[in-house]
Amino acid sequence: KMGNSIFYYLLEFSFELVWICSEAADVDKITRQFGKRLRRSFDAGIIDRAKHDKLLATPITTDVNALKDCDLIVEAIPEEPGLKMKLFDRLDKIVKPGAIFTSNSSSINPSRLMPEPANSRQIAGLHFFYPVPLKNIVEVTFASSATTQTRAAIESFLDAIRRRFITLDEHNSFILNRIFLDFQNEAFLIVQEGGGSFIQMDQLVRKHFFPFGVFDFCDSVGLDTMLASIENYTLNDPGKDKYAEFLSVIAGLVSSGKLGIKTQAGFYRYPLEESGTDLPLESPEIITRLHRAWLSACNEFTARSSVPHELMNEAIKEYFGIDKGPFM
Repeated sequence: KMGNSIFYYLLEFSFELVWICSEAADVDKITRQFGKRLRRSFDAGIIDRAKHDKLLATPITTDVNALKDCDLIVEAIPEEPGLKMKLFDRLDKIVKPGAIFTSNSSSINPSRLMPEPANSRQIAGLHFFYPVPLKNIVEVTFASSATTQTRAAIESFLDAIRRRFITLDEHNSFILNRIFLDFQNEAFLIVQEGGGSFIQMDQLVRKHFFPFGVFDFCDSVGLDTMLASIENYTLNDPGKDKYAEFLSVIAGLVSSGKLGIKTQAGFYRYPLEESGTDLPLESPEIITRLHRAWLSACNEFTARSSVPHELMNEAIKEYFGIDKGPFM
């Protein structure tokens, strides 16, 4: 879904694109869908015949050799370091020396994915948010080995596709996920202390904070994906022990095969029927505690990253889908 969203967004610009699908993908089906989409755009007058024909010639294939002349690679495969490293090692032998590798990972720092020998390739994190056309912010993570030219090239690319971006180092990467994790963890601890049920907490969070709950969000993403992601981006975090109980519960659900919506069971059982399940929770004390955790996380991670408050405010609003950020 993410690779698809990035590809179709980039079609709006003047780049020459190559779309590499997984080896298990039905390329013929994807190509037909692509053709139908272009035809609809042409029939609606969104693109002219010349652009329709040019875009229709875009390579869609499982053959990674089609990337040999590309200047920029955007990887969007599952959040497994081994898979990503294997792909980049393979591409390193195919793609021209000056090409920049980027990973759309939401949890793995780019230096962990560096092809061998170390530092033989320029690589960065390029974390778009889904759906790409509707999310204006991108997290960019540079390894310490990134050159000035690489930084400038990626920033120029993001300017060209009209995306705002926050630039992070690997010690403060995935900052928006980290802010949310602190909030998730506080909500979890409140439930564990007897402050309502998972459903009650999610109802409270949706009413007073975000358009999604804490635990239904986890189930929607997939608990296996959540667990791997959190373990990845807290790998070298000296304060990660505070999340231990929350992660232990998620790990227990994963080990029992409860991965969320995709297995019909996680924090909840599906199909979920909230009405009548629990009385709504409306506690000023809990709301205040969550609000303090939210502001504390926003302030802490913004200070650590040195991202300007105005830009971080916009990033937080985009990420959480809210109208008002924490910084005025």
